[in-house]
Amino acid sequence: MLVVRELEVTYQGVIAAVRGVSLTASDRGVVALLGANGAGKTTILRAISGLLGSQGGRIVHGTIEFDGQSITALDAPRIVRLGITQALEGRRLFGALSVDENLRAGAFAVRDAGATRHAYERVMELFPILRERRSSAAGYLSGGEQQMLTIGRALMANPRLLLLDEPSLGLSPVMVQQIGKIISEISAAGTAVLLVEQNAQMALTYATHGYVLETGRVVLDQPAAELRRDERVRTFYLGLHGEEGGRGAFAALRQQRPERRWTS
Repeated sequence: MLVVRELEVTYQGVIAAVRGVSLTASDRGVVALLGANGAGKTTILRAISGLLGSQGGRIVHGTIEFDGQSITALDAPRIVRLGITQALEGRRLFGALSVDENLRAGAFAVRDAGATRHAYERVMELFPILRERRSSAAGYLSGGEQQMLTIGRALMANPRLLLLDEPSLGLSPVMVQQIGKIISEISAAGTAVLLVEQNAQMALTYATHGYVLETGRVVLDQPAAELRRDERVRTFYLGLHGEEGGRGAFAALRQQRPERRWTS
């Protein structure tokens, strides 16, 4: 459903944030983009959703196709209408508006009242706590509730592809697990998910395929189960090294930064 070919992105015309990235996502399943801060994960999502321009970014090479149609030069409203929505990093809710008002904002591009009602009920089934908080101001919700609302708002446009940017950021381990299960439910219901995460453990638990990025390039491209077993991923992203290394060895290895043998 989604095909990104040799994507290159710059900011302010000089800073190369993404360098020749290619990836695909089918119409079902969860695809994870992993990597440290500055690896280019969020930039890739912005390029797909049409939000690069608002951040001073520009695609200088490559193409993005959705269902066989090029969306490389389309603006964000048109991309939403084609079936792609993004839940932004940091939630970006309208804090003074109620839960219901935030959800209605997510359906702004939908012209079918029946589809909007269906989407609303779907969100309430996924996030029952939001039904209880319908009249509450979004700014007064807990961090976990705000993340649920952020995902719910993106689902209000009935997307076929949902882009999630760091949904576990700042959440407790229990809430991270809950959000992960909800992502799995969204995928099982027929909405494909492209998930950007620094929490590799969570991402690879629920993803079907994964890409690892470093400095704007894809360095690993494998099914999620293989990435979980890959010693390089276990060392640098899951905090595991051998059977006794644990996180202490992980921290030491990151400081040493040994020469990598990864290939794109």
